[in-house]
Amino acid sequence: MSWNNIRYNIINIVVLILTAALFIYDYRNIKEIFCGENLFSIFILFLTVLVVHATKLGRLYLALSGFNIDFISSVKIYCKVTPVSVVIPFKLGEFFRMYCYGRRLGDIRKGIVVILFDRFMDTAAIVTVILLVGIFGGGHMTSFIFLFLVFLTFVLFIYFVFPGICEFWRKYLLRAKATEQRLAVLEMLKTFNMIYQEIENVAKGKGVILYFISLLSWGIEIGSVAVLNGILKEGELSAMISGYLISAMNGHPTFELQQFVFISISLLTVSYFVLKIITVLYEKKVYE
Repeated sequence: MSWNNIRYNIINIVVLILTAALFIYDYRNIKEIFCGENLFSIFILFLTVLVVHATKLGRLYLALSGFNIDFISSVKIYCKVTPVSVVIPFKLGEFFRMYCYGRRLGDIRKGIVVILFDRFMDTAAIVTVILLVGIFGGGHMTSFIFLFLVFLTFVLFIYFVFPGICEFWRKYLLRAKATEQRLAVLEMLKTFNMIYQEIENVAKGKGVILYFISLLSWGIEIGSVAVLNGILKEGELSAMISGYLISAMNGHPTFELQQFVFISISLLTVSYFVLKIITVLYEKKVYE
């Protein structure tokens, strides 16, 4: 086994043990979270979790289309890294996602680009849903959401104007007298352009589809919140949905989101180990 494989396995073990410890601590009062829930509610929630993660997995697999990764590998990585990104605070688990996908793709930069693009689409979708609920349902919107809206708009603006700006400065620097500083800026522009091309490869022809898949995913999730909480007054339901979505963004889960996360992590963990066992048994059978 090469040093790269040993290092990868060590990082996986450390991160997964840390995730398991944080998960056990966060959900030490699991009885309180599901107190009063009947079997029908738990079944609906489980079904929602299954459909939502199948949708998100499909979105990510579509983003990965064109790269050298098969469906089973994509599923295994998704089931492994998603609990980490949910449990570890301050979105630090996203770095593990980038690392795992980057290693599988053979290029860490590609892993970073794919995950950032996936996160961007997911964030754009959730902000859109919150704004729609706030506009049409009287839900609660905070300055936190408007900040995200400004950020998303700025990122889109940079994405569309970058090629023109990059080309202008590249031509300008090539015509100017060569100096160490200008050569360094040209090299930096070259690096930025390479990253942009990676983003373009992921987004081209798929960006709008990925966005609507994200909308569908969040629509299914908040639809289950509405069903599980019964028929409420419109204002109360809108406030609940807005609170649920905002809590999903700021890392402070509501009671309903805690239920969703617990079932999600349990389902993904079991799925990962089942797939891992099947893969090992299959490989053993092949080698035999």
